[in-house]
Amino acid sequence: MSCDPVCGIEYKSISDIEKDQNEVFQNQQFAFVAVPLSDTNAELSFKPLEMYNYQYDWSSKVIGVLPSNVNVDSSDPELRQKSEILLKKCLKLACYIGTNTILINLNNDTNTNLARLIAYHLHDSHGKPIWFRIVVNEDSEKEWHRWNTFLSLLPSHQNKVAVVLELSETVPQDADMSRWYSEVVLGVSLPTSLFIPNKSNYPVLRREFQQFIKHAFKNRTQIILHGKDLIGEGMDAYQKYIYHLYESREPLTVYEEFSKGYEELLQIPLQPLKDNLDNATYEIFEKDPIKYKQYEEAVYQILLDRGSPPPGGKPIQQVVMVVGAGRGPLIRCSLNASNRSKVPIKLYAVEKNESALIILRNLVKDPLFADVSIIDSDMRDWHPPEKADILVSELLGSFSDNELSPECLDGAQRLLKSDGLSVPSEYTSYVAPISSRKLYNNVVTQGQQNPDEVAAHMGYVVRLHGVNVLDKVQPCFTFTHPKHDQVIDNSRHVALEFSAGIDTVLHGFAGYFDAKLYRDVHISIHPDTHSKDMFSWFPMFFPVREPVQLRKGDKIVLDFWRVIDDTKVWYEWALTKPAPQPIHNSRGVTYWIGLFS
Repeated sequence: MSCDPVCGIEYKSISDIEKDQNEVFQNQQFAFVAVPLSDTNAELSFKPLEMYNYQYDWSSKVIGVLPSNVNVDSSDPELRQKSEILLKKCLKLACYIGTNTILINLNNDTNTNLARLIAYHLHDSHGKPIWFRIVVNEDSEKEWHRWNTFLSLLPSHQNKVAVVLELSETVPQDADMSRWYSEVVLGVSLPTSLFIPNKSNYPVLRREFQQFIKHAFKNRTQIILHGKDLIGEGMDAYQKYIYHLYESREPLTVYEEFSKGYEELLQIPLQPLKDNLDNATYEIFEKDPIKYKQYEEAVYQILLDRGSPPPGGKPIQQVVMVVGAGRGPLIRCSLNASNRSKVPIKLYAVEKNESALIILRNLVKDPLFADVSIIDSDMRDWHPPEKADILVSELLGSFSDNELSPECLDGAQRLLKSDGLSVPSEYTSYVAPISSRKLYNNVVTQGQQNPDEVAAHMGYVVRLHGVNVLDKVQPCFTFTHPKHDQVIDNSRHVALEFSAGIDTVLHGFAGYFDAKLYRDVHISIHPDTHSKDMFSWFPMFFPVREPVQLRKGDKIVLDFWRVIDDTKVWYEWALTKPAPQPIHNSRGVTYWIGLFS
């Protein structure tokens, strides 16, 4: 996070506000205030804050809170009716004055009628987003089920609701927290009763609460302070302590810093074989500090193995072909590897993108690159004057083969000598089931924006953030280069079985890759082996058509296909257990990768 933490203060009663409204609403110490939409009273009568006008910045600075005794699911018909009337009046007031959002306590085990009434509100074009507050403790499974059931009852507009976790005397266990952070958690409600005085009589939190709040900062979660000043240093002291925790958090990794703002953003995968990449895309990829270091190391080791001089002899020149040279980063890697190994190389750079070729032709005007031969051609069509010892390419996608590296390199392997080597030499895609309410909401929104596309039948490139990976990652498809089979077939099918470790909801599958460049030199976005600080690739996300409710121990069976015809390649996937769904992307009608430009 580059911005300061967002910390607000909640006033529980209107009487606390009426003393000095200007002080409450124009308090510069807190980013926002949460105020009752009506005073809490036994009669459930509507008693809003008395104001001459609503002149404050309600849209960005104020959260409206529903009285805690509203119970529209009460078994008492009179209480239920009064609660419904008060709820509707509070929602109308919030829309009129333009509060940023509405906060409702989700305390009841049954909330069916509440879901019905909230659905009416959300359907209104002016319906305000609503946060639902749930008290969590060491074992919050019951509370999660309450939240999950409530969301499942909403017919639509789930992207307008979020959860606020109210901390109590114990902190949720890791398994519970991973489940909560796959939900859309936008706030942490922090009562002052959890603070204790330090030696200087300033409020502090116990270590487990500190770690919880620091984790909340990573998820850009807002903090809502509430309660009385129990220590006597004023509420500002609590807020200053929250800022202190923020300043003492661990710094962002290179990967986290690069990916800020991309979290859960659905991106359509690149198709560099069908479409030429633009300059900005090349620019982003070339900033990666790790990928090209690994490529250089792989070429360096091959040069030592193949080109080191025999006893008393000279180094053996190697022919290197960079296929898909782009703007030249792999050319630099290969030349650096040659300088390090003292093995001379003859280098060809093959590129079909006419705009990138302009950069390459200017590059070779530099004496350092003068001996590089620039070839304007698709690698599959070029007929070289000699064959290569080493074929170097960076054609991998987030799911390893989704940018058609197999088809490109199979078509180019005739450029290699019979004992020639490819960098990369092997790569494998991996899959894992995931839960992520935010990701699924984004898929639904994508479908609303593009009704001609079936959004759940797309594979997306995504910086996974608010995600719970439900079981161990498993290998999907593997490709090796060069291939020496008489008939090359890159179609694939695999059936994978996973198990749910907790009660949760399945929203889709994450896709990763691991690539062996040469021997033990790898690049990877596999969660267990992710190349430190490498950011050229985000994972893939393959959604399911409808979320699937899972119980602990449920088997999750996924069939995954890679299908090829004369013009394109595509994936199909089908969930067969625990609840079968129709095959996604059948015949490649929504998502496919073109073989030709």
